[in-house]
This record gives sequence, C-alpha cells and structure tokens, in this order.
Amino acid sequence: MNVTKENVDELNAVVRIEFSPADYQPKINEQLKDYGRKVQMPGFRPGKVPASMVKKMYGKSILVDELNKLTSDTLFNYIRENQLNVLGNPLPKPENDNAFDLDNPGEIKLAFELGLAPEFELDISTNHRFNLYTLKLDDAYVNDIIEDYKLRLGEQEEVDKADEENDSIHGVLTELTEDGTPKEEGLIKHATFSMKDFKEGNGATIFSGIAKDAVIDLNLKEAIVNPTVIAAILGVSKDEVDGISDKFSFKVENIKRTIPSEVNQEFFDKLLGPGAISSEDELRERIIEDGQKRYRKDSENRLFNEVVEHLVNNTRFELPDEFLKRWLVSQNEGKVQADDIEQNYTNYARGIRWQLIEGKVIRDNNIAITNEQVVDSLTEDFLAYMGAPGTQDEDLRARAKEIAQGMLKNEQEVNKVYDRLYNEAMTTLFLASYDVQTVELPFDKWVEQLNKPIN
Repeated sequence: MNVTKENVDELNAVVRIEFSPADYQPKINEQLKDYGRKVQMPGFRPGKVPASMVKKMYGKSILVDELNKLTSDTLFNYIRENQLNVLGNPLPKPENDNAFDLDNPGEIKLAFELGLAPEFELDISTNHRFNLYTLKLDDAYVNDIIEDYKLRLGEQEEVDKADEENDSIHGVLTELTEDGTPKEEGLIKHATFSMKDFKEGNGATIFSGIAKDAVIDLNLKEAIVNPTVIAAILGVSKDEVDGISDKFSFKVENIKRTIPSEVNQEFFDKLLGPGAISSEDELRERIIEDGQKRYRKDSENRLFNEVVEHLVNNTRFELPDEFLKRWLVSQNEGKVQADDIEQNYTNYARGIRWQLIEGKVIRDNNIAITNEQVVDSLTEDFLAYMGAPGTQDEDLRARAKEIAQGMLKNEQEVNKVYDRLYNEAMTTLFLASYDVQTVELPFDKWVEQLNKPIN
C-alpha cells in the first residue's frame, strides 16, 4: 500500500492510494471462507458448497465491499495521522471509475480530491466596538407585573353581571346552522371567556353587562381568526376547524370576578416563599432584577449575532470554492442540481466561513462544554417548565435531573443544548474581549433595536 498527497494549491490537494493484491486479497479470502461456512445451496450440505461456486456467486460483491472499506479506512486514517484540516469529504476523481477490473483487479490506483481549510487570524479585541442594548424597566413595567401578581394570587367570587376587565364568563357553546338553529350532531362545549376577549371598540366587549343565564350569538371565526385558538376552545384538532360552523350560541352559566390580593406579608410569602422579602420596595427591586436577567438574554443574542456578522464580513480568507460546489452537489445528490448550488453558493459559503471562524474561536480560547454542563442546563430547563426555576427543593431537582439524564439519548436535543452552551460561552468571551458599550433603552425602543436588520 502506498499513499501520497499532491498539493494543487494552498486550498486543494489530491491524495493517491495504491493497493496491491497483498493489501486486499487476504481479507477477501477470509470473507469467502466465512460465506462458504454459511451459504446453503440445493444439493450440498451446509458448509460443503465448493469454494469455486462461492467465489463465482459472491466474489465480486465481496471484492467491492472490502475495497470500499479499505479505501475509506486508508483515506481517513491518512487525513487524521497527517492532521489535514479538510472541508467537506474527499471526492473521488473520475479516473477511479476505471481503476480496476472486477475479474482481475491486480494493482489498484485511486485518487481523491481534498478541499483544505485556510489558515487565518481573528481580531477579537477592543479594536472593535459593539453596543449591548439593555432594557430600561420603568415604574409602569413594575406596576403591571405587580397587578398581574395580585390577580394571580387573588380570590374569585361569583357575580351577577360582567362589567370588569378581569371577569370570567363560564358557559356552554352550541354549534348553530346558518338559520340559527342548533346543528344536528353539532358541537356542544363548555367554555370560559374573559371580558378581554372579543373586543368591540372603545374598551367595550360583547360581554359588557352580560348576566347569568343570558344567551348570545358568537361568530368564533370572525372574533378569534386564529384557528389554533379556536381549536383549543372547542377541543378539536386544528384541521377540524374548517369543517365547523361559523355560528355558535353561548349560554352564560356563571360569572366570576377576581378580587386582587392585598399587598402584604402574606402576599409576599405566597409569591416568593416565607420571609424572602418584607416590603413592596423589595418586591419592586426583585421584579427589576428578574426582568433584567430575563431580557438580557435577548440583548446578548443580538450582540452575538452582530459579532458573527462582523467576523464573517471582516475575516479575510479564501475557500476552495470549486471543490465545495462539487462537494455540495454530491452531498445533496438527487435533491439539488449544480445550477442550484451555483445560484445559492454565496449563502452556502457564508455558512462554511462561520463554521471555520467558530471552530477557531473555540480552539483558540479553549472553550469546552461537558456532558455535566448539558445535564445541568437541561435540568434548569425542566425546572423552569415545571414553574420552579432556581428551586432549592432537592427532591424536585433530583426528579428534573433524572429526566435530563434520560434526554441524553435524544441526540438532536442534546446537540441543540451543546450549540446553545457554546454560543453562550462565546458571548461571554465577546463581552470580555470587545469594547462593549451598554445602551439602556425603554421597552419600545429596545424592541425596535433588537429587531433591526444586522448589516
């Protein structure tokens, strides 16, 4: 066996492999013997089929399989041992199609094209300035959160008439025909609406002043529009919504009003746990602190995306474009044509450029994510899903961690977590390395800034 590399230029090379019969024939003979022990043919006892017949029947397929395996192992071992930083996968040269005769293979010469990754430098330093757009949480934001908490921890009482924003109206929906009569075998469903649903204008709703036992007509498809919401209300699948009537009657069974909780120590203890805080000022500080943590992730994601765009646009290096175009066609054989790759190559190339830059950022800064970090991240995700983020309840944390460890079998989900954790680690690096200026913005301006296109 002989393996050599010819450099076409800095970004392209050809690896040539030469096999002699001594490289592949022993393995083929071994495979033929194994087949001979297993193959069954009429007229012969198991394991007694003549070797010549076994070779005639299976020799060529075994030869092809063994050569493919030997070639793959040889090629990738050579790449690994010589620490070649390749892009994509090696591509067989057309001359391989006539490299040997199946009936008399003899000496075999194969050639493969390689696309080589370029060498380049990154400038991640205070030479470049970025803005970190953070959210300024004002009194209005805090007041809205407190009002929401007061309603969530409030008590409900039954009333005769709906006339306050947070009143909830419970009743029965009945599907109607076009002429307004109950539809035979139509839907009959218990449902709950709030005064905030189905606004008519000037703050009024179709439920304004409605009383117990009242019956009104509702056109759900006009009032709600979103078929997913309609499906949830009616307890049907989204696909079934189209076959349901527009018209429904709604008979009010009862009306409940939420009486907001008073802001006192009992309220604080229910909300955050006994003794966590003891005043509204402390609650307001906690709301601002939690809100800044929650929204800072969005701010950092924007910064990360801006840095990615900057690095892709300003890090200079060439790619083996023609090789990559051929490789992309080979990877998507039957799905896209060469013309499609050519037309969209700029986008493909940007993705490849970022992969190279990302890899260099990770290597140069010794960024590593462990399985333990993935499990910890999944554990926190599950605790948040269960409504207990950051809990110190050991039993609850143990159950969440057990679920997280089970998720390690889901390769797709695990890869998503790895990607997120690598992005977070790179964001931390960018915040520490670039000249980052914090710009505090009110909510509307903050949203506007985060949604601006990144040039």
